[in-house]
Amino acid sequence: MSSAPYLSCYNLSTSYGSTQLFNNLSFTVHPGERWGIVGPNGAGKSTLFRLITGTQDADTGSISIRNGIRLAIVNQKYSFDIEKTVEEILRDSLPEEYDLDLQIKKIEDEIDKHSLLAEENPEITNDTQWGEKLSDLNDKLINISGVGTDNVILSALKAGKLLSLRDRQFKNLSGGQQKCVQIVSALLKNPQLILLDEPTNHLDVQTVDWLEEFLLEVVEQGVGLFGFKPKNESTEPVAFVIISHDRALLDTLVNRVLEIEAGESKQYDGNFETYSQLKLENEIVEQKTRSKMANLMRRELAWLRTGAKARTTKQKSRIDRALALDKSLNAKNQKANLPKSAEMNFDALMTDEQRNNEDNIIPVVRNLGEQELVRFKNVSIKHPAATDNNHFVFQNLEFVIKPKMRIALLGPNGCGKSTLMNLVVNQIKPDLGEITYHELVKISHFDQQRQKLDPNETVRSTIAPEGEYVHFAGKYMHIMSYLDRFLFFKFDANRKVGELSGGEQARLLLAKLMLEQGNLLILDEPTNDLDISTLQVLEKNLCDFQGGVLFTSHDRYFVQRVATGLFTFLGEKNKNGIRTGDWLMLPDLDQALESMEKYKETDSIKKQTEKAPLEPENKNTNSQTKKAKLSFKEQRELDEVERKIEKLETFLGQLEKQLENAYANNLPYNETALISAEIQTKQTDLDLCYLKWEELSAKNT
Repeated sequence: MSSAPYLSCYNLSTSYGSTQLFNNLSFTVHPGERWGIVGPNGAGKSTLFRLITGTQDADTGSISIRNGIRLAIVNQKYSFDIEKTVEEILRDSLPEEYDLDLQIKKIEDEIDKHSLLAEENPEITNDTQWGEKLSDLNDKLINISGVGTDNVILSALKAGKLLSLRDRQFKNLSGGQQKCVQIVSALLKNPQLILLDEPTNHLDVQTVDWLEEFLLEVVEQGVGLFGFKPKNESTEPVAFVIISHDRALLDTLVNRVLEIEAGESKQYDGNFETYSQLKLENEIVEQKTRSKMANLMRRELAWLRTGAKARTTKQKSRIDRALALDKSLNAKNQKANLPKSAEMNFDALMTDEQRNNEDNIIPVVRNLGEQELVRFKNVSIKHPAATDNNHFVFQNLEFVIKPKMRIALLGPNGCGKSTLMNLVVNQIKPDLGEITYHELVKISHFDQQRQKLDPNETVRSTIAPEGEYVHFAGKYMHIMSYLDRFLFFKFDANRKVGELSGGEQARLLLAKLMLEQGNLLILDEPTNDLDISTLQVLEKNLCDFQGGVLFTSHDRYFVQRVATGLFTFLGEKNKNGIRTGDWLMLPDLDQALESMEKYKETDSIKKQTEKAPLEPENKNTNSQTKKAKLSFKEQRELDEVERKIEKLETFLGQLEKQLENAYANNLPYNETALISAEIQTKQTDLDLCYLKWEELSAKNT
């Protein structure tokens, strides 16, 4: 590791109003280090980034960045010209030193200017200096090497999965697509140090998975990511600092953790799981220390209460010690009562959870047993973007939600997840089919736009508009005790909703919804902006909930932990000119992501297959050419592969329908697992068939 760090922060202190965010914070980023910054919302994580980038000044302390370092910053806000296309933005982001086309043009312009001198004054060609300069310029032109600009941009488009969007204006992209453009454009600067502030915001699960793999490639390949070649510089490894609440991302990527909490900062070596374990061990030690201090305090108080005889001047030091103990104990207890940010049971081997009844934020509702809360019967709904009757989110959908089923909707932004939720909450009607509800079903809907919150109301009036008490879990509770469960404190009660952060608004909406005591929760991206401490509580409560849950989230760890099934969007089928979403219920996130990827690959091969017969106009000529280029044995093999593909596709369709019915009827896990395993096996066979078909078909061209 290099002795010269990329970034050094020394004794940083800063406040927000009267609140001390952090005091004497110091940390250093060396080449190859991957820091994750964690802490509750409002702890000062984004403020630290603003201090590093120079957009805000610290109260005290200093920051130094190594001279000449290439720095890339991925903020939560964009600074692009929204009228420009994706390709134009990427070209603008490419540094001049890697824009070979621009370099060549500059040298050619210099040669033209230098040659023009000879046209104006032919005698100058006899000047040695003129000849040497011309020779140098030609040498520079010859010696330029590397990947051409177009190839660099093409590599960037492919890496960011933006190839199909290259000509689309930035303003017309979805939030997730805009974030991808921002990340790729930042990395096109070929940085040595990368700062990422909540990069997973607005990304769907599949794109978060892509981001994780992409950042790993950046770490491994460095300047070679987009075909760059080193410019006679040291090849020190890339380092990055990332603020994120995505525990799966942090666990995979980071090797150091900086925790900012309750005005203090601590550093941990290792990934998020290691941090969680060390954090828990520290909490246990801290708890023992508080216990010992409390025992000392009791003894000192007992002595102080023995009477005036004990209070002689000789005992003044003991009285002072008692007062100091009291002050120290109060400080430790105050810190212990602040919201914690660590996930205490990230791994199954972790120490048991340190929880109690005060963590309950979702009331236990009446258990309706195996009765169906909602059933979709042959439901079809047009895609919101459809301009005709040939585009559907899904057709003839059979779907059921029962108590204790927690179904995650998985798919890219715009595939129809919110449409499905709006159907369940009866905000829109199906075009075909019927949706039936249990007579006792009560739906609570978490809208990611948070339309149920009035920005002019206070936190107190939002939760209890008519008094000081709320009715929760069958009993009346004071509003402050209730708000405390959602990590709000006394000073938060009179704050206006419009002044709250995104995470605080999400917590407030959850608090408001839980008072409805619904037995079917529809949660549209409830994890957006939530810090890890709130995610912990929400996860546990959802897992204990007796009703049904239908939710979306880009937090893979949250999905993996909470969901009992994943209703997964694989892609779109096009049959007889009608496009419709292809959805499948799967039991596991890894299997769902793998199925989505396989579906894409298969769909790509199918499109190539469909295009192949369009080239020849004369069928007889095509047939003769085909037979001439393939041997008799190869032709038979090709025919057999085509028949096998057709059979496998039909069989897979039957298995997928069988699995959907199994989930709809809530069959045991071992039965659904057998069907899922067979689907995976047959899908692998189908992929191999397509590869063989492609190999044989290539001989005809």
